[in-house]
Amino acid sequence: MEYLSGLVFNGSGFSDGYVGIENGIIAEVGDGKPPGRPIAEGIVTPGLVNAHTHSADGLLAFSGKPDLKELVMPPNGMKHVYLKNASEEELVMSMRSFSDVMLSTGTTGFIDFREGGRKGVELMKRSSPAQKGMILGRPLGRYDANELNDILEVSDGIGLSSISDADKSELDAIADHVHRKGKVLGIHASERIREDIGRIMSLSPSFVVHMVEATDADMRMCADNNIPIVSCPRSNIFFGKTPPMKRLIDSGADIAIGTDNAMLCVPDMRAEAETFASMLESKGRYEDHIIRSLLMNCGKILYGADKLRVRTGMPADVAVFRMSGRGAVKDITDPRNDMEKVVFGRTAV
Repeated sequence: MEYLSGLVFNGSGFSDGYVGIENGIIAEVGDGKPPGRPIAEGIVTPGLVNAHTHSADGLLAFSGKPDLKELVMPPNGMKHVYLKNASEEELVMSMRSFSDVMLSTGTTGFIDFREGGRKGVELMKRSSPAQKGMILGRPLGRYDANELNDILEVSDGIGLSSISDADKSELDAIADHVHRKGKVLGIHASERIREDIGRIMSLSPSFVVHMVEATDADMRMCADNNIPIVSCPRSNIFFGKTPPMKRLIDSGADIAIGTDNAMLCVPDMRAEAETFASMLESKGRYEDHIIRSLLMNCGKILYGADKLRVRTGMPADVAVFRMSGRGAVKDITDPRNDMEKVVFGRTAV
């Protein structure tokens, strides 16, 4: 058996102890020192989950600072033109690189909005990401039941752009189809402009992304309907927007974090959490919010309540962060603080 030791995340905080791993499974979690010499010592958490990614556009080069609409709005935003014209090999290379960076920084799970119809999903799978991925496809054009069946056959669900980018009948048809198939529906919401939250809720999404332009009442409606909100602070800041972190937290909704487009941000959840923390630090109790958002809420969207703490019987997908003496949360959210080890199933890196 291989052992990890240090501060172990127990689902609400950290306690001194150790983790024993055997055949890719956590076989033992105990207090105090491990029975054998540990292969790594530090802060032991479940592998991080990146709750919102667009992993295929990392090789898109652009100059200046295009606005949000110019860069990402379908169908003619620079990103969508790039994805349409890039070779399959280039897209696979981008997704593979994206996966490698995530794994090296402690992320063992992700939720990707995969553009490009069924082919886009298949390319994602061809890139063979090591992480546990939720892949949400997207139709190429208007609602077509056959195309949606094809996408849902190979994906976990559908990731929509926003209610501003399609008409009501199209969105209703897609949402109804996804729900009939028992799949996941994610949607960008109030990123560029405020959008009708009642309309968004009528689609019964599994979660929404951004909510930068949302009102307090909009956020509370998400909380009342148990709809998690995924915030992407570094992406929002790139486009000159200030993510309303305190308002999001105060709404009572589950707030998760994601790194968004590969072309904008390195997919390092520690860097994303550092930005998140910097916006909350002056508000008090930010460490509690970081623990919930980074170590729990992201995982709840991907896994349900299954892997929100280090426990026996779960796959050994864990991250070990170096301890500097500044406290667990500061060490986890400092991307300059070296990782001790990432253990993913039977693989240690």
